[in-house]
Amino acid sequence: MNKKKTILIAIIIGASGFLFQLMLQSVMRPYAINGFYFQEWSSETLMQTVSIIDLNDAPLETLFNIHIQPPGLDLIRAMLLHIWPTSADINTVLLHVDHRLYRLWALLYGILGSTVFLWVSKLTNIKISIITTILFLLHPASILYATLLDGTLLTSFLVFLFYYLLWKIKNRHSVSLTLVILTILALFFTRSIFQLPFALIVAASLFLLGMPKRKTLVILLITVSISVLYMAKQYYQFGIFSTSSFTGLNLNRSIGYNFRKDYRNYLKLTNYPDEQEDELPKTLTRKQKLNGSSNLNNIRYLELNQKLIEQYKQYILTTPPLQLIKSYSQSVEIYFGPSSTYAANIIVDRLPWSFLYDQVFSSPIIFLLIGLFGTSWFFQVIKRKDYISSIGILLPGLFIFLITTLFEKGENHRFKFFLEPVLFAFFSSQLYSISSRVYQKVLAQLRVNRL
Repeated sequence: MNKKKTILIAIIIGASGFLFQLMLQSVMRPYAINGFYFQEWSSETLMQTVSIIDLNDAPLETLFNIHIQPPGLDLIRAMLLHIWPTSADINTVLLHVDHRLYRLWALLYGILGSTVFLWVSKLTNIKISIITTILFLLHPASILYATLLDGTLLTSFLVFLFYYLLWKIKNRHSVSLTLVILTILALFFTRSIFQLPFALIVAASLFLLGMPKRKTLVILLITVSISVLYMAKQYYQFGIFSTSSFTGLNLNRSIGYNFRKDYRNYLKLTNYPDEQEDELPKTLTRKQKLNGSSNLNNIRYLELNQKLIEQYKQYILTTPPLQLIKSYSQSVEIYFGPSSTYAANIIVDRLPWSFLYDQVFSSPIIFLLIGLFGTSWFFQVIKRKDYISSIGILLPGLFIFLITTLFEKGENHRFKFFLEPVLFAFFSSQLYSISSRVYQKVLAQLRVNRL
């Protein structure tokens, strides 16, 4: 099939996915919490967001003074607020922004479906790629994160796009350097795991995939320069070489100490005297957000973050290795649980096919699939003697897996969805490859028997 027809099908799939998501939300709206939300929290409740009040009153100042997470999600919230403003009261403004966020995620759900189709169509054929994409869009985890007001779906899309671009580089297809650069920067400004260590992974992958040195240097020069400038800003403002001050909390959660409740209530639990904070931006002094949840972007949480980092270092240095291995094995166990069970969801909890998907995409079946298709892929690599570039394509996925299991415990199955769209493409391509080889052998045997 020619390129124009493939693109046309991709557009149809994207539009269909978007409309399907809107239809699901419309049908399930009567069951929604307060007639609106499909989960128990709004975007204001999230630990990693700043208050909608500050995004409304001083958007640029607020975005410039975020230390809890990269500013990507709050930038989107601010844009949704100010591009489509409303003169209603601030509580209605929050509903307005969250409604737009639902619509945006529905659109991204469709775009991700289109991208899955485009890549799988190059790995298999049109019919298989359409079936694969439909199965992916019906995946309860895909529907869950398309109706969850955090940045998980956005990260999954960016990781999938990044992998698609790496695959094109590996196979010597034409790739836009601008798109590669924008994808890497979007990852950096969206999720805290994609900081400077990830730049080393990108450099190694591009080198192993055989990208020309000049192009690789251009990509690294632009992405690393912008990343370093932003992190220098963070250090100047907050004294942290990071885009997130959740580091201490996440590290302690990874070894079994869950301070989330106390972390949220930190300002209430301490007896700090009131300081002269009038000159600081409101987002750094606000204690509670609009709905009463803690504003974890308060500047005093920086001290708590540092204390938790020191506590983690002490634990790592004094704990027997076997105990550490046991602790981290629990994170891996959670990671390979069903990604659609991260949070109760009005839509997903009513899908009749959720149980089947949850069984396939969790332990032990997912281990069997990875083992089967991984072995098939490995023998293909040996046959082609394609060792170097194969390592290059594996590195980013291994990095994401290690970071999301070693530096967190409790939400690891949510982080698995960062890579699940890539797994869909991989499983589909390997199943097609195995089936094709078996079919060819059967045909050959039939010819022999006829002779």
